[in-house]
Amino acid sequence: MDFNKKTELEKILSNGYTALNLNENTANEIYKMYRKDGNYFYRVKKAIERICCNPEQSEKLTGRLKGYRSKHVGSKVIIFRYDKNDGVYIENLDEHDSAYGI
Repeated sequence: MDFNKKTELEKILSNGYTALNLNENTANEIYKMYRKDGNYFYRVKKAIERICCNPEQSEKLTGRLKGYRSKHVGSKVIIFRYDKNDGVYIENLDEHDSAYGI
């Protein structure tokens, strides 16, 4: 995915409260979802907007994923990091069974 498409996708998904950054693979996955299944894309978009509004409400992960948080959207899981200075960085969006193998 080229830089302009990734930046445009970040603008579409962010709600302006917090800076949003996407992992390259995650950006590709969301873009495919946007082109293929608008309904699921809309659900993911709403979940990301909620994450940007209040990232602290999401589930904290433990073990080797300590420092990450997760949000479930249907059968998929969004795994992200949050820093007050840098904003939200979405690391992974994948099916539940394989999402935690970053």
